[in-house]
Amino acid sequence: MSETAIKTTINTLRDIGNDTYKIEAKDASHGLPKSIDETLSAFGNMPEGGVILLGVAEEDGSFPVTGISNPKTIESQLANKARQKIVPPLHLGAIETATIDGKTVLQCIVPPQPSDRKPFRVGTGGPAYIRSGDGDYELDPNEEQLLVSQRGVPKHDRAPVEGASVERDLDPDLLEQYLAQERSQSSRLAQLPREDQLIRTNVVAPETGEPTVAAIYALGIHPQQFLPLNVKAHVTRGPNDPKAMRMRDREEFTGPVPDLLEAVVEWVTDHLQTTTIFTDGHGKDVPELPTLAIREIVANALVHRDLSPASMLAYTQVVKHADKLIVVNPGGLWGLTESKLGNTGPRARNPVLYRMCTAVKTPKGHRVIEASATGIPAVREALHDAFLPAPYFKDRVIDFQAILTSSTMLSEEDLAWATNLPGGEVFSTAQRHALIRMRNGETLTNASYRQEFPMDSTQARAELQQLVEFGLASTSGQAGGTVYSFRQEDTPAPATPESAAPKPAQPQARVYLRSEEKVALIREALQDAGQPLTKREISERTGMSYGQINPTLKAMEQQGTIVFTEKQWNARNQRYALSGERGE
Repeated sequence: MSETAIKTTINTLRDIGNDTYKIEAKDASHGLPKSIDETLSAFGNMPEGGVILLGVAEEDGSFPVTGISNPKTIESQLANKARQKIVPPLHLGAIETATIDGKTVLQCIVPPQPSDRKPFRVGTGGPAYIRSGDGDYELDPNEEQLLVSQRGVPKHDRAPVEGASVERDLDPDLLEQYLAQERSQSSRLAQLPREDQLIRTNVVAPETGEPTVAAIYALGIHPQQFLPLNVKAHVTRGPNDPKAMRMRDREEFTGPVPDLLEAVVEWVTDHLQTTTIFTDGHGKDVPELPTLAIREIVANALVHRDLSPASMLAYTQVVKHADKLIVVNPGGLWGLTESKLGNTGPRARNPVLYRMCTAVKTPKGHRVIEASATGIPAVREALHDAFLPAPYFKDRVIDFQAILTSSTMLSEEDLAWATNLPGGEVFSTAQRHALIRMRNGETLTNASYRQEFPMDSTQARAELQQLVEFGLASTSGQAGGTVYSFRQEDTPAPATPESAAPKPAQPQARVYLRSEEKVALIREALQDAGQPLTKREISERTGMSYGQINPTLKAMEQQGTIVFTEKQWNARNQRYALSGERGE
């Protein structure tokens, strides 16, 4: 680890204006902070670990270097915390120091930990944490069980379903589709009596003779009679909808996996916007998202959801935003990490269910699983061909989130312009969209770039900085919110008539706000909304960064000006309301 690497980490935080779920900065100028225990536990329980910076304060998103007075002592105390305070002991990676702005900063890597040791707790029998947003979030007992269920190879799909029977509760056609495939692949199996075939193929549990969870879920007539494995979908409130409306077009889907897949994909398709494009004088309606990508994402959510008792009451969610489709399934990834998703061999959380779904077909004749380990690559290819940003995947430990972004379709002229820029052929789709928007006068920040094109904050900074390095964008503003705008010097002009070319707006630096001005902006946003708002919604309405919002909210709460809807400050569904106006 070098001084340059630590500087890069600090600059990333300053650019974002906030901690991230992978990086936590702490002021250690007066010794090791008490909150280090929760952070060690949280990073230990995260799939890809995290990075701790000591000697850097958050301070309104500016992240000044405060330094540490005795690096050797701090390093020793940190190692002792990991070994003695965290249960089981937490393995730390590289711990190194560097001199930044004349002061010593310590950076510690918490590498991914073995799944069979999780959850990591603060003290024996104490609480366990994970990262949520920019903070440490305490898990409830049920969520802890999700981590426990990650130990070893999951076998929950083989468990018997009490009270169910093959004759009464399995669909004969779906069952025969599966058995026919299994018999075709094994001559020995084909010669066995049907009762033995049902056992050997995990349709029934040998100890009870009852259908397995996988069989009921994939082949059942109505699985929800026994298992609450339903799907809930809704459309978020649009700009023209009443403020009191939080969601619309709510729908709940039931049935076996093949029916769920077809019904959910049809619902999503019905809620897509379309754009008409003309080729050779003929118009063609193109949906905002390719159907293939939607189908694969939904199929993955249904087949790879956690089936352990801890998440059996949780449902798969499908949420359609104006410019995004979000699909969330219970349970995080098993056997691989986000970075390896779609780039390695299959890791089926539910191997029996997965095998059944390679055989059965939807009512319209499509297989649930078309081919092994091709789903995510197919999604990426379909989005790339449609000139849409790559899918974004987020393993949140207790659930897994997939986001497909539907950006405004670009003209052939715009595409040619972006591709012919220096480095244009290697830019991501998101970078090309960003360049075209900046050319048309828009400015971007790390937060607005991620909101438009979901990705990790570190990746967002790398992509935006690459545009700066290639001389296509310039930066302005101050710590806590770097603003990116189009750089006109020596940049190829768009291939449009001069009169039609949009005039780029001048880059605007972030305006410094006094404390009372921040309070006034937040108060006005909450009054206008008439209901509690999330931190993200407050940011969207005020234009303030999280680094500006966080300390202001805490100060307003201490003054009794606002209240929180949740007890824990870092609760995932935390909302904020003016005192006396708290929503139900």
